[in-house]
Amino acid sequence: MNDLGLFDALRRFDEEYIPFPPFEAAAKMIEDNLSIYRETGIAQHLLILGESGTGKSSLCFWITQKYQRFSLPDREVLPVLYVAVPPAATIASMVEVILQRLGDPSPTTGTASAKTARSVLLCRACRVELILLDEAQHIHDRGLATTHYMVGDWLKSLIDQIGIPTVFLGLPRLEQLLRVNEQLRRRFSRRIRMALGQSDSETIHNECLQLFISLGACLPVPLSSGGYGWDELGTRLYYASNGRVSYIKKLLACALKRCLETQSSEIGPEILEKAFTDELWWEGIGKLNPFNPGFEFRHLDRGNEPFECSSPKANRSCGRKKS
Repeated sequence: MNDLGLFDALRRFDEEYIPFPPFEAAAKMIEDNLSIYRETGIAQHLLILGESGTGKSSLCFWITQKYQRFSLPDREVLPVLYVAVPPAATIASMVEVILQRLGDPSPTTGTASAKTARSVLLCRACRVELILLDEAQHIHDRGLATTHYMVGDWLKSLIDQIGIPTVFLGLPRLEQLLRVNEQLRRRFSRRIRMALGQSDSETIHNECLQLFISLGACLPVPLSSGGYGWDELGTRLYYASNGRVSYIKKLLACALKRCLETQSSEIGPEILEKAFTDELWWEGIGKLNPFNPGFEFRHLDRGNEPFECSSPKANRSCGRKKS
């Protein structure tokens, strides 16, 4: 395959919708909230939690693509306002990002209260019906509990003034912000986790395999379990991805590239082994590579490993999902 064909195949695969149950459940809840608001004017809010790589930003992209900005003779209409919360978020940085997304020509001009008032007016003028606040854990990451409360209280006030459905998306530590601010916690009592391993009927190993096969159906070359069999390959996929959706997709994208470059007839354990080292962990060789025959079947969450936990407290649960 020439370079143009390779790039086209990789682009089409990268744009594929990721069909796994928590993603679909979260999308349905968001759309249900939007429908309820359109029919009744009632604004219901939602908290979506998930580790990095579980599909939160992909969900935001999917929603914004489905409900895109459009033009009327007298105005621009923005049905969904997507805001990526800036690192170490303050009230000033939050309101400025919101104003930028709404097209305000001078988002840094004015006091915090004046900019907040402009945000409310612009949301109404642009007929915003849904707000997505991605990376919302950055609000928690700023300062001490008093700062968390101040930013949280400002957000609560803004959400009440605009009066439309709002979705918080972030890492699990976002819950700590809601513990500090009771009023904000009450508004976001409905919650969903974006993660594999929540099914009562399927193991996480099998969910990883099903996702792998679903994504594989979009590729121009077939998948193979090699000599492992599909059940064992699902277990190896789990250890290679730590049960995170984006890692399975990255692994497949790298395997597709290598497969097309080498004109291989299928994507099997040998190509996946090389893709794991190339894309996910350059030190993942031999017994530290989940697709190697000598892999020791353990979580790769120790020091300097790809799924290393950030703290001793987190380490007790990191990578330990239902199997």
